Amino acid sequence: MSLTEVKKILITGFAMFAMLFGSGNVIFPLILGRDSGNQLFWGLLGFLLSAVVVPLLGFFSTMLSHGDYKILLAPLGKIASFVIILISMVLLGPFALIPRCIVISHAAIKMHFPSVDLFFFGTFCAALIFLCTIKNNLIIDLLGRFFGPLKIILLLSLIIKGLLTPSTLIASHLTKAESFSNGLLSGYGTCDLLGTIFLAGLIISSLRKGMHPEKRKDSWAIIILGVQASLIGGILLALVYAGFCIVAGFHGQEIANIERGTIFSTIAVIILGQKGGLLANITVAISCLATAISLTAIFAMYLHKDLSRGCLNYTTALVITCIITACVTNLGFSRIMSLLSPMIQVIYPLLILYTLWNIIDKLWKLKKHQPLSITMKPESSDWGE
Repeated sequence: MSLTEVKKILITGFAMFAMLFGSGNVIFPLILGRDSGNQLFWGLLGFLLSAVVVPLLGFFSTMLSHGDYKILLAPLGKIASFVIILISMVLLGPFALIPRCIVISHAAIKMHFPSVDLFFFGTFCAALIFLCTIKNNLIIDLLGRFFGPLKIILLLSLIIKGLLTPSTLIASHLTKAESFSNGLLSGYGTCDLLGTIFLAGLIISSLRKGMHPEKRKDSWAIIILGVQASLIGGILLALVYAGFCIVAGFHGQEIANIERGTIFSTIAVIILGQKGGLLANITVAISCLATAISLTAIFAMYLHKDLSRGCLNYTTALVITCIITACVTNLGFSRIMSLLSPMIQVIYPLLILYTLWNIIDKLWKLKKHQPLSITMKPESSDWGE
C-alpha cells in the first residue's frame, strides 16, 4: 500500500467521522449516560451496537452493491425501493436531519450569545452550507482535512477533562436489559445507517482519487480501502460516544432536568467553565454543520438526478435544499424530533434486516463460487461532477 493510499484512508476515515457525528450523535449518548446511572455499561453497549456496528454494516453492504444505494435496494422492486429512498431522503435531508443539525448548532452558540436569533442563524448556516457544497467533489477533502481532526481533538479534550473530575454514578431504576434496550433505541435516533448507505457513493469517489490509475478499476481494492477507512471512522465514533456517555453519567444529577437540545451546552460549561465551554460549544456547532454539509450534498444530488430527472441542475437543487432547510429549522428541536421519530421506527428496522440479508447473500454467493459482479460506478459518476 502506497503512502498516498494510507493518507487517503486516514483522510476518508476522519471525513466519515465528521459526516456522521452530527446533532443526534451529540445529544443521544449524553442523554443515555445521564439516564442510565450505574447501568451505564449496558446502555452504552446497546448504543454502540445500533450507532456504530449497524452503520458500518450498512456501508459494507452498499459497497458490495456497486457502492450505489439504488442498486442495493433494487431487488425490492421499483415502487418499494423508490418509497424507501424517498422516506430516507426526507429523513436525511432538509425536512429533518439537516435542520436538526442547525438547531443544535444554534443551541450551542446561544448558550454564550443569547441574542442570536434562530431565524437569522438558520439563514446564515444555510448560506454557509451552500458555499461548502457548491463543489461536491471537494467535500470529503474539506471534511477529512479540516473538520474531522478539529472535531476529534476538541471533543476528546472535553471528554478527558470530564473524566479527570469523576463523580459517583447515581443508582438507576433500570434493569440491565432495560438499559441495553434504551441504548439500542437511542442509537436508532442517530440515523447513521441511512448516512452510511447514502454516503457510500461520495466516499468511493473520494477514495478513487488517492489510488493508482490501474487500481481504480479494481473493485475489491476500493472495497478494502473503504472498509479500512470506515473502521477508522467507527473507532473514532465509538471513543467519543463512550466518553460522552461516561461523562454524562458522572454529572447526571447536575444535568437531570436539562432539555435535550441544550444538554451538551450545559455540561460543557459545567466541565470546562465559561471560556472552555465556549470552545466546546463552537466545536459542536462545527460538528453539526459538517454533517449538514454532507447531507445537503446527498439530498441536492438526489433532487437533481432522481426526483427531477435532470430537469433541475445541481446548483438549482442545492438552492432549493438550502431554502427548505432554513425554513424547517424554525420548528425547533422538539418539533423536528416529533416528525423524525415515527418514520425512524418504521424504516430503520427494515433497513437493518435488509442490510444484513444483502451481506449474507453476497458472501454466500462468493462461498459457493458463484459469479459476483461488484463493478463500481465509473469515475464520471454523479459525485465526480
